[in-house]
Amino acid sequence: MKIFRNGLLIFCCSAALLFCLHNFHFAAKGQTPVLQLKSFQFDNGQWFDGEKFKRQVFYSVGGILTKRKPGKIDEIIDLKNGFVIPPFADAHCHNFDGKWNIAEQTKKYLADGIFYAKVQTNSRRGALEVAANVNTPASVDVSYAHGALTASFGHGVEIYEGLAILRKPGASTPEEVQKIRASKTRENGAYYIIDTAAELELKWRKILDGKPDFLKIYLLTTEEFERRRDRTDTVGDRGLDPALVPTIVKKARAAGLRVSAHVDTVTDYRVALAAGVDEMAHLPGYYVGLEDDAKKYQLTEKDARETSRRKIWVVPAPIAHGSWIKEDARKKTDEVLKHNLSLLRAAKARIAFGSDRYGSTPLDDVLYLSKLGVFSNLEMLKIWTEATPQTIFPNRRIGRLREGYEASFLVTSGNPIEDFKQVKNIRMRFKQGHFVNLQ
Repeated sequence: MKIFRNGLLIFCCSAALLFCLHNFHFAAKGQTPVLQLKSFQFDNGQWFDGEKFKRQVFYSVGGILTKRKPGKIDEIIDLKNGFVIPPFADAHCHNFDGKWNIAEQTKKYLADGIFYAKVQTNSRRGALEVAANVNTPASVDVSYAHGALTASFGHGVEIYEGLAILRKPGASTPEEVQKIRASKTRENGAYYIIDTAAELELKWRKILDGKPDFLKIYLLTTEEFERRRDRTDTVGDRGLDPALVPTIVKKARAAGLRVSAHVDTVTDYRVALAAGVDEMAHLPGYYVGLEDDAKKYQLTEKDARETSRRKIWVVPAPIAHGSWIKEDARKKTDEVLKHNLSLLRAAKARIAFGSDRYGSTPLDDVLYLSKLGVFSNLEMLKIWTEATPQTIFPNRRIGRLREGYEASFLVTSGNPIEDFKQVKNIRMRFKQGHFVNLQ
């Protein structure tokens, strides 16, 4: 989710998936179906080996890739000289959070070749509604935060309470601000209010009982934390007390949970960095207004080196490229974004791609990042197909076309290393031993 200094909100919450395969029973988290799968032989394909495309023959046996020819082949598939790459992923979204448009959202993700998604804050109730519609070979594999930790009247509150009582994400008038501040409809489900260490201890069991796949925390312009905390005429313009973050991370570690942090300014970034979070859910400078000091959002070489040393993932979500943004502000934002990405690239930090735009896949965002010219086409491809799935499902054998990995891949018409826009030209989708049907 986003909240900008000028009050503009871009809502990125709730969404959807598609159909389940009938007559099959699947393991949790998108794992291979229990029932026996057909064995496939794939001929005439140019397979991505992590550096280049190489003509090879692969087999899918039991939903797993292998180069070893099985005793029985049920079907031989001619890939017609297509370029075979691992599926794409979205490391920052707020979709798959309710049934109302689940089929539309799932079809959109699968059509764009995105098989994995990380929902960086959601209503746990909404996620439970769609539990049967995700994490199957016919849908998108999803990892959920199940509510984020924030401060009283902090970011996230305006989104979920606004939707609950005003049917929109946020307030437009002082009267609406007060209505949202008084509402607690979605508390302890879509968000948790943590203002003190005692409150963290009191609510910790409830947070864990929600069974999140990872923990999401909000930091928002922490250099102004005290001033914003004391305001009574705003909502959504603050995050956690930065002093609480190390304790939260320590407790999450003990519970076996990775921590993803919403960061806005470079001060937020450094608070999260020092506390040892696992992932920055944003890159500072996702939107820089004409009145903003760019230095407020610019990383230093030291920041980048420390990010790399600690093996922290960074997810740029460059939503400031839509038609709504004025050209001068877009150029200023681009300069900060390129500055930060260049430092992280030089430091060999871990980068993953996401969108954080409700109702959208990250396709346009990734193409936009490509146009900035910080990364080569090969680097872009590796980030989207190898790195991004790893930060979503770090314990699964996905993101590579290798022996023993899940048999999930895309076939494009052209070579995306030569022309990155070929990532749009998908002519075959195969997931865990199944062809993906978009009908």
